[in-house]
Amino acid sequence: MKLICGSGSEVYMVTATYIFNEEKVIAAGKTVEEMMAPIRKMLLENGAEEIAPGVFQKDGKDALVILDFPLMYIRKNLYYLQLLDEWTLDIGGHIENCKEELINYYREHGQSLE
Repeated sequence: MKLICGSGSEVYMVTATYIFNEEKVIAAGKTVEEMMAPIRKMLLENGAEEIAPGVFQKDGKDALVILDFPLMYIRKNLYYLQLLDEWTLDIGGHIENCKEELINYYREHGQSLE
């Protein structure tokens, strides 16, 4: 599967990955499936494909935007950052650590993650 992302003739594969720390999730009184449910719902309803548990891909020019949809949900539910071991976005082999970037954003702006 190939994704056209960007300008010109650049062709990239775009993948979003969400991996939860099961021990932390259980300690928080949840299940991994409960934590994945809102992320999975918004991505699948917008045409993304779950190619492995917690790993999503989407074709088309809107793929990057759609794979970023969970960002707004996680920003409203910051406890997700404590329970995620990995939240990355892979754009043509360039991997962005979304979890660390969001944590750094809040730190740089003097905002609490609670």
